[in-house]
Amino acid sequence: MSSREIVVRAFTNEKFGHPYGKSLFHFAIYNCTVEVNKPYAKYVVDLYEYARWDKSAATPEQLKWSKELYEAKMQDEPEVLASWIKHYNPMTKQKQAVDGICIYSGIKQQLLILINDPEHGVVEEWTLPTKICTKQGDNKPIFIATNFDLI
Repeated sequence: MSSREIVVRAFTNEKFGHPYGKSLFHFAIYNCTVEVNKPYAKYVVDLYEYARWDKSAATPEQLKWSKELYEAKMQDEPEVLASWIKHYNPMTKQKQAVDGICIYSGIKQQLLILINDPEHGVVEEWTLPTKICTKQGDNKPIFIATNFDLI
């Protein structure tokens, strides 16, 4: 468990269920930003229903995570959303997949995030409580998870 500062903001995916090609649809329920401090790094995650996310495993690292979570019976947990993690470069706006996962349990109101990204100085694990945001609307998060006070 890390004491390194992190904040996760989840936004409703406005494109959910809309097509982006012939028979292709956006299935991420939430789009999230993940910001880690000291040194600063930014990541993005797209939270999918667990079964849909699990079927998307393609790389050896993703298959390893899929197997570990299957053995932990994560597929039996109700209302679990999951995502692979991508490093986000704000200067170039490029996203690069990194080793790690993000698991959100709506029932437990808890977020588990594991990032193994030595290239950007982040090899950490966090379990964070989530808080539903009272003010919702355009460009406002649905929930946040953090381990420090936001100013």
